[in-house]
Parts: sequence; structure tokens; C-alpha cells
Amino acid sequence: MKTLYRQFQLNVQSHKLFSGRQKLLLAISGGVDSTVLADLLFKYESNPRSHLFLAHVDHQLRADSANETKLIDDQFANRGLCVFHEKWPLEKHPHSGIEDAARKFRYDFYKRMALKVGARKIILAQHADDQAETTLLKIIRGADWQTVSAMEWSRPLEKDSPIEVVRPLLNVEKSEIYDYAEKNHLKWIEDSTNKDPDYTSRNQIRNVVLPALKQINPNSARNIASFAEQIREVNENQLIEMLKIWLHDSIGFLPIKRSQLEQFERLLKNEKEPHGKIDLTDGFSLVKNKDEIKIKKER
Repeated sequence: MKTLYRQFQLNVQSHKLFSGRQKLLLAISGGVDSTVLADLLFKYESNPRSHLFLAHVDHQLRADSANETKLIDDQFANRGLCVFHEKWPLEKHPHSGIEDAARKFRYDFYKRMALKVGARKIILAQHADDQAETTLLKIIRGADWQTVSAMEWSRPLEKDSPIEVVRPLLNVEKSEIYDYAEKNHLKWIEDSTNKDPDYTSRNQIRNVVLPALKQINPNSARNIASFAEQIREVNENQLIEMLKIWLHDSIGFLPIKRSQLEQFERLLKNEKEPHGKIDLTDGFSLVKNKDEIKIKKER
């Protein structure tokens, strides 16, 4: 059985998320998920004191939230890591839509800190149970199969941004995170609002629905997350599969490499290149002319 650290290494390497020599900014809350991820990153980075930075936001939504700052500093600033703290001012809390507003405040802070230290990766501690919760919420709210797809291992922070958001624990279950934290004598704070099923719809999924599903099958969260990942892969490959069918219907059998179709897909998505072509075999090529796609045969 793989250790959590080994699974983390495999995730980083197989999905090409980052190297041990890149500057990374970890979003840390003081909860068990990001605390464990901070410890994993500290072990993984070749020079963590120069390359690993932590960013923490005190949302001031709970009376004990200030304790998070001290706990994070005690465990990680004392290891020589640079930790940035920010408070969300009470006067900026909206009367409604507080979750969305808090998320925007967080991400704006992460972006500023990433630019400040020269980090091109913002690391988040979302895991398989989070993936399962998100998938179930989408299904319950009536999403179609295309929008049920999983959170991505990495994605741009914003359109055309050089900074990426990275999630290296998406196939790790919450129970594994707790086990690692206890075995490594880490300390964390439980957010009491996460335990209240009346607080949000996600909390109802987390505290009522998922536990019931795990009684049926202990691997429920992992299986739901895996299903969402399969949907994401189908989504990503949809254009390539359509190109295959179109080429076969147009010119019959032609030995085409997947890498050629992936190259053409990148060309189609590149708004800065309105024209271009990818050579196939037997004198055929795929041509992009603005919004039009053609098959061309050299004479």
C-alpha cells in the first residue's frame, strides 16, 4: 500500500504539476488538509526555505479564527518558512453572498503574494472527498454530464495568466489525510462551521450524504471522484474524437498519430494564430482558416 507521501510524489510527477526546485505558494488555512500538504511540500522541495511560501487568510468569521495564525506560525514559520497573513476586514463582509466574497478576497490575496515572491504555482489542498462533494452537488442541482466533470489537477488562475492553480491531492481521501497528520504529530484546527449540516448545502453532503454512502461502500468518495475524473477526460478528448470521426468519414482510413491531433487542437484554441496547418500523412494536412477547418491534399 502506498504511503500518502509516495502518492503525493506520484501525483506531482505523473501530472507534471511542479518540480522540487520551483517557487510555490501554498494556500493554508490551519485546517488538517492544508497543514498536511504544507508538511508534504516541505519534504518534497529541495530548498523549502527559499522556494516554499505559505499564504493564510483570517476571514474573521469565527471567534477562534485568530488561533489559526499562531498555529501556522508555530508549525511552519518556526521551520524557517515565509508565511504571509491577511485579515478580511469585518467592514468588507457583505450581508449576502459571503462565501463568494470570501473566495474572491482569498484569491486576490494569493495572486498578490504569488507575484510578490515570483511563484507561478498556487497550491490548494482539495482532495477526493472535496471532489466527490462537488460532483454530488452538481448532480443534485441538475448539471448536465459535461459540467459534472472533476476539478482539474492544474489550471490557469485566470485567462492568459502565467500563474497556475494546482491541486496535488485530488485522489487522496480525507481519512488518509487524518492518518498522516496523526502519525506525523501535526496540529490543526477544526472549523466548526464545516460540521454544521444547516450551514451550507456542501455541509449537508459532507456530514450526512457522504457518510451514508461510505456505509454502503467505504470507497465511495474515491469512486465518485474517479468517475468525475473520467468525465473530465472525455470532455477534454471530445474535440480529438470528433476530428477522428470527421477525418474517417471524409477520407477513409488514414494512419494518424494522436500527437498530430493534439497539435491541431492546440492550434484551434490559440486565438493569436488565426491561420495554420498540421501535416498528417500521405500528403494530407489539417488547415485552420480563422473559424473554418479544412482537409487539404497536396498534389
